[in-house]
Amino acid sequence: MRLRNLNVVTECGMLLAAALALSNIKLFQMPNGGSVSLGALPLLLLAARHGLLTGCISGALLGLLMLTTRPFIVHPLQFLLDYPLAYSSLGLAGAIAWKTPAKAATATTLANVIRLLLHVIAGAIFFVTGQDTFTKALTASCVYNLGHMLPETVICVILVSYIARNHQALCARQNI
Repeated sequence: MRLRNLNVVTECGMLLAAALALSNIKLFQMPNGGSVSLGALPLLLLAARHGLLTGCISGALLGLLMLTTRPFIVHPLQFLLDYPLAYSSLGLAGAIAWKTPAKAATATTLANVIRLLLHVIAGAIFFVTGQDTFTKALTASCVYNLGHMLPETVICVILVSYIARNHQALCARQNI
C-alpha cells in the first residue's frame, strides 16, 4: 500500500511538472494575463486518473506554481480566484469517469466552464473602475477571458476525446 501511494505522489508530481512546462509553451498570450496552452491537459488527466480530490489539490498547487513564472496580481481576491481556485477547478474533471470520449469531453468542458467563471469574476475586479458598474466590468471580463479560455477548452476537449477513444489506459481511474 505504501509503494502504491508513493507511485501516486510521483505521478502527480510528474504531471504537475508537465502542466507547468506546457503552460509556458503558448499558442498566444493575452495582454493582461491569460494564454492558450496545453498546460491544463496533464492536470485534466490527473483528475481523470485519481479523482476529484487529488485533481483539485493538484490544481491548486499548479495555480500557486504559476505564480513563479508569470504572476499578475492586482487584488488579493483576484489572486485567489485567478490562481489556486481557477486551477483547482480543473480537478472537477475527475468527478466524471472518462469511460467514453463524450464523458471525457463533458468532464473537461465542465471543469473549464467553472475555471472561466472564476477568471471572469477575478477579471471584473481588475476591470472595475470608479465610473464602471460591476455589470460592465463583468461583461468586459467575460469577453476578455473567452478570448483565451474558449480556444483552450476546445483544444483540450479534442485532445481528451482522442485520448479517451484511443488510449483508455491513460485516463482510466486508478484505485489507491
